[in-house]
Amino acid sequence: MSSYKLFIIVNPGLEDLAREELESKCPPVTLEVIKGGIEVEADLAWIEKAHLLLKIPTRILMRVTEFKVRDFPKLHQKMAKFPWNTVLSHPKPSWEITCAKSRLNHTGRIEETLVSALEEAMVKQPLSRDWEKKNYPPQSFYVRIVDDNLTLSLDLTGEPLYKRGLQKIKGEAPLRESFAAAFVYELLKDLNHEVTLVDPMCGSGTLLTEALTFHKSLHLRPFAFETAPFYKGKLLRNLPDLTPLPVEKALGFDLNSELLAKVQHEIGNDFPIILQARDSVLAPIKAQNMVMICNPPYGERIKIDGKRGSFLKEAWKKFLESDKPLRFGWVLPSDMDDLFKNPEGYKLKTKRPTRNGGLAVTYWIWERV
Repeated sequence: MSSYKLFIIVNPGLEDLAREELESKCPPVTLEVIKGGIEVEADLAWIEKAHLLLKIPTRILMRVTEFKVRDFPKLHQKMAKFPWNTVLSHPKPSWEITCAKSRLNHTGRIEETLVSALEEAMVKQPLSRDWEKKNYPPQSFYVRIVDDNLTLSLDLTGEPLYKRGLQKIKGEAPLRESFAAAFVYELLKDLNHEVTLVDPMCGSGTLLTEALTFHKSLHLRPFAFETAPFYKGKLLRNLPDLTPLPVEKALGFDLNSELLAKVQHEIGNDFPIILQARDSVLAPIKAQNMVMICNPPYGERIKIDGKRGSFLKEAWKKFLESDKPLRFGWVLPSDMDDLFKNPEGYKLKTKRPTRNGGLAVTYWIWERV
C-alpha cells in the first residue's frame, strides 16, 4: 500500500499531548513533532484510522508536491504539468496561501496563477464527472511558500476535526473540543482507578462528553478524503472502541438551567452524565473518587458579577478547600497566573500555557497530597 507524507495540525502548546494520543491510538511509520503540528509518514489505512480516532489534532494535510519557485511563469509551468487527477475530485478547489521570505509574496496573484494552471491541466487530463453526479464539495489545498520553496498540500479533513458531529448545542463561550479532549486526557491518562469526573461550571458539557468519547471511533460527519480519487469507492466504517479514560460517571453543574435541559435532551442516555442547575461556588459537591475540571467564565464573553479575580479566587478556594477533589484541572487567562499558586494540601502536577480563542491561557492540574 502506498505511503504518504502527512502533516497533522495541532494547536500550539498541545503538540506533546497530540503525539501521545497518536502513538497510543494509531502509530505511523515515521513521526516528527514541530511547532504547530506533527509530520508523519503513513498509508491510507492509517489516514482512515486517524480521522476516526484522533481527538486532539485540528486537521490532517497530505503533502502532494514540493519544488523551488522564484517567478510566476515557473509556478504556472509546474502546476500545469502536475498530475491533478491523482488528487483532485472537484474542478474548483479553494486555496489557503501563505508566504514568507520569498520572491513570490502576492497571494492574490499566486492564486490566479494556480487557477490558470489548473484550467490548462484539465484540458489534457479531464476530470471524472463524479463530482457532478455525486455532488462532491470543493476541496481545499494549502500552498506554503517559504524561502522560495513551495509546498502544496491537500486537506484530507474538511471541516476541522473538533467539529465531531456529536454535540450541536453550545453555550455562549464553548471550549473547543480539541482543547477539551487534550485537557481531560492530561488530567486522567495516568490514573489506575475509575473516578467521577465533575465540571462545576460545565456550560454545554464539552469537557464531560470529550472525556467519555476520547476512546470512541466517530464518523458522524464526512471527511474530505472520502471523495478523493485515491479513496473513491471505499466505505469508511467505524472502528471498535479503545480502552476508555477511567471515568465511571460524570457530573456537570451550571447556572443556566435552560441550556442544561437542552444538552441533556440532546445526549439522551448515551453517556453516564448527570447535569444539574446549581451554583457550585455556594453548594457543596460530594462524589466518590472525585476528579474536577473547570473552564470558568473569565468575564470576556460571559459576564460575571464583580471583579474577575475575586470571583475566580473565591471559586478556586471553595473547590479545593471544601470539595477537595483528588485532582483539579483549571483553565485560566495567563495574566492571572500569580493569583493561583500553592493551594494547601495539593501539589502542582501540570502548568501548560496555550491559547484558547486567541486568548493566552494556562491549564493547571493540582493533585491532592
